[in-house]
Amino acid sequence: MKKILNYIFFGWALLFNIVTSSTLYSQNYKQEISINYTINESWEFSQIDSKENYKNNLDTTTWTEVSMPHTWNAKDAIDDVLGFFQGPCWYRKELLIGDEASKKNVVLHFDGANQVTELYVNETYVGKHIGGYSAFEFDITPLILINKKNIIAIRVDNSINPSIPPLSADYTFFGGIYRGISLLISNLSNVSNPEFASSGVLISTPKVSDKETLVEVKTTINNFSTKKGKYKLQHELITPEGVVISVVSKFFIVETNTKISITTNPFQVENPKLWSPDNPFLYRIRTTLIEIKTNTILDKKDTSFGVRWFEFTADKGFFLNGKPLKLIGTNRHQCYQDIGNALPDEIHVRDVELIKNMGGNFLRVSHYPQDPLVLNLCDKLGILTMVEIPIVNAITESEDFLNNSMLMINEMVFQNYNHPSIVCWGYMNEVLLRLPFKDNPERNKVYCAEVKRQANVIEKLLRDIDPNRYTIIPCHGAYNLYKEAGLLDIPKIIGWNLYQGWYSPKLEGFDEFIDIFHKECPKKPVFIAEYGADVDEKLHSLEPERFDYTVEYGSVYQEYYLKSIMKRDFISGATLWNLNDFHSEYRGAAVPHINKKGIVSQTRELKDTYLLYQANFLKTPFIAFGSKSWTIRAGVSNDTLLKQPITIYTNLPKITLVFDGKELGEFSAVDNIVRAEVYCKSGENTLHAFDKNNNQTEDFYSFNCHIVPKYFTNNDFTDLNVMLGSKRYFEDKDAALCWIPEKEYTEGSWGYVGGETLRVKTKNGSIPASDLNILNTENDPIFQTQRIGINEFKADLTNATYYVYLYFAHLFPVKEKQTLANNLDTIKVDQAVQDFVFDISINGQLWIKDFDVLKQIGSERAVIKKVIVTITNGKGLSIGFPTKLGNKSFLNAIRIEKIN
Repeated sequence: MKKILNYIFFGWALLFNIVTSSTLYSQNYKQEISINYTINESWEFSQIDSKENYKNNLDTTTWTEVSMPHTWNAKDAIDDVLGFFQGPCWYRKELLIGDEASKKNVVLHFDGANQVTELYVNETYVGKHIGGYSAFEFDITPLILINKKNIIAIRVDNSINPSIPPLSADYTFFGGIYRGISLLISNLSNVSNPEFASSGVLISTPKVSDKETLVEVKTTINNFSTKKGKYKLQHELITPEGVVISVVSKFFIVETNTKISITTNPFQVENPKLWSPDNPFLYRIRTTLIEIKTNTILDKKDTSFGVRWFEFTADKGFFLNGKPLKLIGTNRHQCYQDIGNALPDEIHVRDVELIKNMGGNFLRVSHYPQDPLVLNLCDKLGILTMVEIPIVNAITESEDFLNNSMLMINEMVFQNYNHPSIVCWGYMNEVLLRLPFKDNPERNKVYCAEVKRQANVIEKLLRDIDPNRYTIIPCHGAYNLYKEAGLLDIPKIIGWNLYQGWYSPKLEGFDEFIDIFHKECPKKPVFIAEYGADVDEKLHSLEPERFDYTVEYGSVYQEYYLKSIMKRDFISGATLWNLNDFHSEYRGAAVPHINKKGIVSQTRELKDTYLLYQANFLKTPFIAFGSKSWTIRAGVSNDTLLKQPITIYTNLPKITLVFDGKELGEFSAVDNIVRAEVYCKSGENTLHAFDKNNNQTEDFYSFNCHIVPKYFTNNDFTDLNVMLGSKRYFEDKDAALCWIPEKEYTEGSWGYVGGETLRVKTKNGSIPASDLNILNTENDPIFQTQRIGINEFKADLTNATYYVYLYFAHLFPVKEKQTLANNLDTIKVDQAVQDFVFDISINGQLWIKDFDVLKQIGSERAVIKKVIVTITNGKGLSIGFPTKLGNKSFLNAIRIEKIN
């Protein structure tokens, strides 16, 4: 009899599925909808790993109260102690769960925790999740106590684990529950995919055009109840305007403790509104699960999607909805100054808006899946994306590593499947950057073969679970290595991370590399996944060069790459490295522990490189002064005025420039840039740039100018701040002063006598500044250049009393430093010939004897020696650095301030 009833039920259901019934759609149902709320507040935290930490009666008086998002590395990842804590820490919370959870399914949902998470509920071990960048869930239904406090204890461990990617990377592996936690309370029968923490609703468009589109919906239904049930699954198709235009339904039976997938008849949409960067139209599918017997709605979900089609071609680049589109955007890391990667929602939103506001249409979500808000905003604002799992630099030759990688692939795809912004999945970023067996070529061949095997397995999985999107492996610029390893043939697209002109000397090397690749692989679509140069917005130069970290060299670099990328149709697109400056613990350079390749700072202040992209890609009128953060300028002049270069970014052919209220005339833009020179006075100077045809398109720039006299002919001298061995200007905002480059002494003036500038040797030639992290200072650039073998520093000052400050740092490391695999221009310094012991004399009088910075203070440490000098009889100031045979002197910087 039961079988007969089932046949009758499904016969009627089949008839219903053929014809949509508006009567059934409009009828009233009882509702028992899922409850979802965050539980981020008031957790207890301990960095002490104890076997007792999960127990109910634990004394937690020494624990710290925190709220999610939280990382325990926000401070120690930026201090001057090498390394940061990587290990297990604990979180605990007393959670009251009320009647709303009675006879329901209760799940604890994590948006992200790095990187191994173990959960205990009421002293019972629930399970473990491996991986630091995807969402995951634990079903805690059988363990909770209704109307009582439940002890939730969580152990999170961010230790490096050879079985879990990433193994190494040029970013900090922050530990903690750095995204939110939610409690999901749903009926025992519901819509979800419990294996991969996805919504359980997958939407695809197997047929799509601007005339007609088919929309197919696959839904996962769970029945955790003790009885099998008869259900109706209903999908409503809702337009971007919010109008329900079609409904499909299906009836089915689910056995107890069973999960099934249901695919309903596809929707047919005529003349659909297509999703694109200019018009990011989003349709919705409203999914409703109804229990037939009780006429009750058990679950309801809204899922957004877009109608679009796309293609990457090898010769003409990327096409969206049949039209060519050059993809231009950035990479992005999920971190911010002082808070690490524990970002509030507002920062995620702001970052995506920054990409849109610069005129970008693409985001590479690197090197790992990020907060769900990011892709939601990309869908809404019309920014195309690629997302990848965090296999970076290397793999482990083990099945555990591969299995964990495949878990990450499944989580990434199923959690993000419905986003119309995603066009590509990525994996294995720069995976051959440092082959592990340095002196064993044959063993490296075995390693490369394993990399290829794992890549093939991952590629097959991606194509099986999402055959409609492209795949990409981003490679560093070792073309032959990837070719010989067979990796170039595996993904649908090859990405290249190219830094010619930064990690190697010639900017032109980019053109040479990419043209050779296209010639030899003419059928392979190509994407420039990374390019960039470090820029410290406090450093400037009138003679910029590679590795000086100045704003000006960053502009030279980006201007060159942008032209090269835009003139090659076969380049599908490019994402510069990076949107924001980000944490990288083992970096030194101008700002230690921070990778400064962002086009905005850690606090999201715009750099000139951001303005360059706005000028090239914004469609509305645009004018912006470059270097607006440079508010304290300085320079040497033998006049009352100082000539200063000014840069204005614009998408207009001409702009009008006004300086201190006086119109200087119209200036023509060349490649979207106006370059002008103004003569500044001491004190405040104001610039105004505007469009004569539209006065509302304008920008202002004010800065203070400090003119350093070339010759001391009167008593208007106040101070002198000089970096030896340097062509750079450094703005110290805290002290409200600007350090200037050195110059050689001439009579009546000031400057160095003798010696040579330190040029740091690398395998690709010398660079102008050390990249060492200088301890005991926040102003590393002052100490990262020096003049070696200096005889004197002279300043023909007038009679007065002066403070004199001498700055020293020993820049030759005694011990070998931990270096980043990503530092392709590894510094090599021959320390054996550098023996620095010298005296310091002032106006012929010995001041310090046998000054040995290395022995007395140590290497890479800031030293400032201060003395008060009174000049009489017109002698001026002479600081000498006499040495004994075989020794050398050095000086990093000097500051002279007049007292009276």
